[in-house]
Amino acid sequence: MAPRRRSELYRLTVGILAVGAFAAEIGRLRLGALDQGLAATLVVSGVLAMQFPININLSQKLSVASAVFFASALLLPVWDAAALVGLVALLDTTISFARKALVMRETPPWGLLALSALFNSGQLYLSVFAAGLVLRSAGVSAHLPGLRASDVLVIGAAAVTMYVSNLLLVATAVALTTSRSPLRVFRNTHKVVLAEFASLYLVGAAAAFLAVRAPWLLIVSFLPVVIVYRSLRYRIELRRESVRAMERMAEEVDSRDPYTYEHSQRVARYARDIARKLGMSAAEVELVELAAKVHDIGKIRIPDSILLKPGRLTDAERRIMETHPRLGFEILSQFAEYAKVLELVLTHHERYDGKGYPNRIVGRRLLLIAQVIPVADSLDAMTTGRAYRDARTWEWALDELRRGAGTQWNPQVVAAAVAALQRDERPLERQAAAAIA
Repeated sequence: MAPRRRSELYRLTVGILAVGAFAAEIGRLRLGALDQGLAATLVVSGVLAMQFPININLSQKLSVASAVFFASALLLPVWDAAALVGLVALLDTTISFARKALVMRETPPWGLLALSALFNSGQLYLSVFAAGLVLRSAGVSAHLPGLRASDVLVIGAAAVTMYVSNLLLVATAVALTTSRSPLRVFRNTHKVVLAEFASLYLVGAAAAFLAVRAPWLLIVSFLPVVIVYRSLRYRIELRRESVRAMERMAEEVDSRDPYTYEHSQRVARYARDIARKLGMSAAEVELVELAAKVHDIGKIRIPDSILLKPGRLTDAERRIMETHPRLGFEILSQFAEYAKVLELVLTHHERYDGKGYPNRIVGRRLLLIAQVIPVADSLDAMTTGRAYRDARTWEWALDELRRGAGTQWNPQVVAAAVAALQRDERPLERQAAAAIA
């Protein structure tokens, strides 16, 4: 079953479980007995907070609405709190799709809208419901006249329950789409957002207790959420700046050699097109493209006397040159942003028959995603001139890929490359332009 299909079935299952839980407990709702002003404030605050998500990557985005949701769990009965949060998520999904429809001027895909609304509402409903059960089992709420040490521990346990439930449900959906471990996705996301989310839950708890004493303070108490939002956005932007800095360094490596100028950018473009042709998810395509942009970063530690040598390398020089995948791995391993692409960088010169370097790994033992860049890299190498030979034609290079399918390269990846890049004449156009210049 395709990864995307698995993810869709999982999200549908989560949504159905939430609907089932709601239907089973609908008789316990006390909507008529709720403070309508309080409920309206929570709904409006939640919807507004969710309109400013922070994108970690193409697959995941975070919202500071957790403060509002946790406050709801402390202020309302468990069934009402879960229902209210589910309603907020439903409104947010509908607003997001309506906004996209207006911008794109296209009718939204109703099936995707329904599935997104079902999953988003469902996973938040279940997370808040779980936190509410922890609070209810100990008789703790924001309406208590005072807090004991044990009550604080229960509130902390409820916050952890909601945080872990929410993040794990979403991480599993992302993991199924990208064929990764849910725990690894959870851990990577957890590293980025833990401090900020701890602050959000603390703000949510404080807001709930203040609202009971003075309802008008509910809005004021959410102002610290703005500070947390700006802090989290700054950290994500800092991570992106690190990525851009590495890409600029990789471009500098390419620019050292006039024959490989913009090599990494072209390899990234070819790898992206091949990955899409293979039916990989958007997140996998993003990973391949990111890795391709920095796949030769290790060459920054290769002496110019070897990297820029006009003739063929000696055996000793070639052994030094063949260390660049491992050197790239070592450089990038210092940056958490590249944790998911380290293997792709390390293996970009491995061969399908196991005769590549640096580890002579047989291609069948590598993930398919790790066998895309070797094809894209070879294609650009063949269609780029060197001091000791002229550039090959595009058709010659594609024929060479076909001849090497099953030995040097994965046949499935070669087939995708030929299909995706059959009419790609951009390298030839670039060479012609350079000749004219």
